[in-house]
Amino acid sequence: MTARETLLLGAALCAALLANMAGFSVFAALLPTMQAAWQLSNTEAGIIEGAFLIGYLGSVPFLVAITDRRDARVIYLFSTLLAVIGNLGTAFLGDGIWTGVITRLIAGMGLAGTFMPGLKLLTERLSGIGGNRAIAFYMATFSLGASLSTILAGFVGHRFGWQAPFMVAGGLGLLAIPLILASTRPTRKAVEAHPSLWRRLAMALRNDTARGYSLAYGLHMWELYGFRSWLIAFLVMATTGSVAASADSSLTSWGGLVLFLGLPASVIGNEIALRIGRRRWLAFIMPASAVLSLVIGWSVTWPLAAVLALLALYTVTVSADSATLTAGAVESAPAELKGATMALHTLIGFAGASLGPLVVGLVLDLFGADTRLGWVVAFAAMGLVAGFGPTLIRRPS
Repeated sequence: MTARETLLLGAALCAALLANMAGFSVFAALLPTMQAAWQLSNTEAGIIEGAFLIGYLGSVPFLVAITDRRDARVIYLFSTLLAVIGNLGTAFLGDGIWTGVITRLIAGMGLAGTFMPGLKLLTERLSGIGGNRAIAFYMATFSLGASLSTILAGFVGHRFGWQAPFMVAGGLGLLAIPLILASTRPTRKAVEAHPSLWRRLAMALRNDTARGYSLAYGLHMWELYGFRSWLIAFLVMATTGSVAASADSSLTSWGGLVLFLGLPASVIGNEIALRIGRRRWLAFIMPASAVLSLVIGWSVTWPLAAVLALLALYTVTVSADSATLTAGAVESAPAELKGATMALHTLIGFAGASLGPLVVGLVLDLFGADTRLGWVVAFAAMGLVAGFGPTLIRRPS
């Protein structure tokens, strides 16, 4: 593949990921508004946000691992439509915890079949240092997608109602279809050349090195998704003294800009890891993020500029290990098990991700969402867990 073709493929897959992620952060970005409109407790809000991740978690073993035997392109296109249905379902049917859980569950299933299968489309066509860097940019695009989705939610939702950004997300998701059709070609794979799905997952699990990176990724995702899901609520608390519905769209814009820093942090973090070694980099950045998490909650009464500066730094530390962990797992797997390894990696990662928002909600209900203590404990619950990630990564045998 020429340099131009590589660039076009990478750009198309990153653009398709952004289109599919338009609805990713909408519920979290409008969380105080959604709580008021649907009369949700903090725990119920955490359950709905977790449902999106559980939908991802429940479908990813099949949708990603099957790319070892079926064309990832087909999986991607089908899943895009599923995500569109989920987002439009929230817009037109959502009115409480159960409709929220069901529609967000469907949207999560759709993302499961686009994010990692998109990475598989990339890794099947690129290799070496160029492939490693392509993985870093693709993984970093996830942070950009979360950021833009947050900004979209605030800009559209506070002007036209909470249903509007979910409608826009459904429309934008459809744009991923022509992007994938134009940038990739169908491939055929020999079905008989591979063992069953569960056997391949078991084989991937026995890879000590890849498994260690994946377990650490699970702790990373616990922290990352707890942070993303409750970021706007924290900003509302910091500016108003209460976690209640706010019409101030600037908070979602600030939150989106904070999350945007995850993109360069992930790419630069991967470059540092390439130079000093993955294990050394992870042994520094994951505990550093854990230490910083102990400070964030105390800042809830500080001036907004200081809060945003601290949150920006936290975003960097939370995100700087993401591409490194994923590249470590993928590159530790043999070619015939890369799809299964990605599935296992994502399964473990989103198991952590689905629990993070829920645990934060429980902590806030227990210690008080309108108190400094509640947020101190909540952020500590996010970061301290992830700080143990490096201890799970084993040296290659």
